Amino acid sequence: MSSGKAHIGPDAANASASSVRGARTSVAKAPRDMPALSCRGLTFRYAEGETPVFSDISLSVQPGETLLVMGPSGCGKSTLAYCLAGLYPDYAGVLEGSVEVEGRPIDRMGPQERSRAVSILFQNPDNQFCMDTVLHEVLFALENVDCPGDLDARAHELLELAGLDGYARSPIHTLSGGTKQKLALVTALATGARTLVLDEPFANLDPLSCRRLAGELERLKRQGVTLVVVDHKPGWWLPFCSRIIFMERKGNLDELAFSPAEASARLEAFAARGLFLGSDWLRGVHPPHLAGDASAALEARDLTVRHGRTPFLSGLSLALPRGSVTSLVGECGSGKSTLLTALAGAARFSGSVESAGRVGLVFQNPRFQFLALTVSDEVLVTLRASRPGVPDEQLAPVAHGLLEEFGLDARAQASPYELSQGQQRRLALLAMLAADCDVLLLDEPTYAQDERSTRFILELLMKRVERGLAVLVATHDVELARAISNQVLLLEDGSLRALSPQEVDRYVEERKEPPCGA
Repeated sequence: MSSGKAHIGPDAANASASSVRGARTSVAKAPRDMPALSCRGLTFRYAEGETPVFSDISLSVQPGETLLVMGPSGCGKSTLAYCLAGLYPDYAGVLEGSVEVEGRPIDRMGPQERSRAVSILFQNPDNQFCMDTVLHEVLFALENVDCPGDLDARAHELLELAGLDGYARSPIHTLSGGTKQKLALVTALATGARTLVLDEPFANLDPLSCRRLAGELERLKRQGVTLVVVDHKPGWWLPFCSRIIFMERKGNLDELAFSPAEASARLEAFAARGLFLGSDWLRGVHPPHLAGDASAALEARDLTVRHGRTPFLSGLSLALPRGSVTSLVGECGSGKSTLLTALAGAARFSGSVESAGRVGLVFQNPRFQFLALTVSDEVLVTLRASRPGVPDEQLAPVAHGLLEEFGLDARAQASPYELSQGQQRRLALLAMLAADCDVLLLDEPTYAQDERSTRFILELLMKRVERGLAVLVATHDVELARAISNQVLLLEDGSLRALSPQEVDRYVEERKEPPCGA
């Protein structure tokens, strides 16, 4: 069993389950006389002879620390996380240097022993699951380390922690991206590992879920669990993280560490790396000007989507004016992705959806929509479909220009699956924009993006919106939704309604991240 899968150790499983009930309990702790996790001279390449993703990286994490690792999209944060958890080079790449867990080389530890010491949550939860249903996934983790006691009762307690007890029998493939993220986080927490490596754990979660699970992680820290967190946004971590480190491609990362109390004084350092620190950057962002006589680029009437015979979304109506941005908000599992899929004509529904031209959909998980073996060919696939009869020698310069515009020209011959999560989202967006769509449906387009990449995406979108593109964005970033939108739609309990400006303000204030220094 690979350490990439969530496992659970008996002692720590009791700790995680007891924390749900509010009981005080002990978590197996790492020895205090040595780092919980460390690496020295780490250099990683995906293949011999390739340019290294990072070189000569050193880092030391002390027992009970919560270390927040931040850096621009594509700098190698996720790759470093996989190395620290022992997945690389076992499953990919060439690694030089050493990784130690509690003073022991990680490559000398067996899978079960390693999983009890360190467990990882992937940025993309679909990469983490092995079983068919939510309950089976948690039971699988419990069984793999011979956890004693009533496994079914313990699994339900752990699901209750994240508000997933009602999904126990649900097939995993039917879950929303945010609900999958909750499940992946629950299985990582359920390991009871003494060290958790968390890669963008809140990326697909609604703000209320973020607050709840941040509280649980803080409780685990107080119990002695070590947390190594990769994230683009510090807000949920600042109240309880021990250190923040800027990820660089080379050198001793410990030398770049600072206290969270210093964050607000380091605005220039965050800005130089294109990183988020609060939401002040949104002050200059405004919704596009919308002409009073703008016609609808897409209109849905009385739209109903069923799961089996049961209505999941019922009687929804909406209109997307040309040259406008509409944001779709709601909690995980409320049906935002389902609604986008129906509007794109990729799901069965009753009612009517009428569009004035091409409709493009960018999935929440962009890996599901890639069709080609290289980044360049992925763009060409769309260009060929949207411009039939045009020879490739004429399309190739167009593709190259688009890749340059999106900052992906250096990866033109790479596989789309070799890109970072942030780069994959940019490629998926680029591929849809290459189709000259009249309506663009975006499912969490800014998750896993740093501030610089988010600004970049918004600027590109707004240029297209000025030309008449209608955009519908499903997002958990409520402050972004308020800043960019001509209208904000709330999907809740299977129904859809437009929020007034006052309701939008209340919605945001109740859900926004803690301010810097909170």
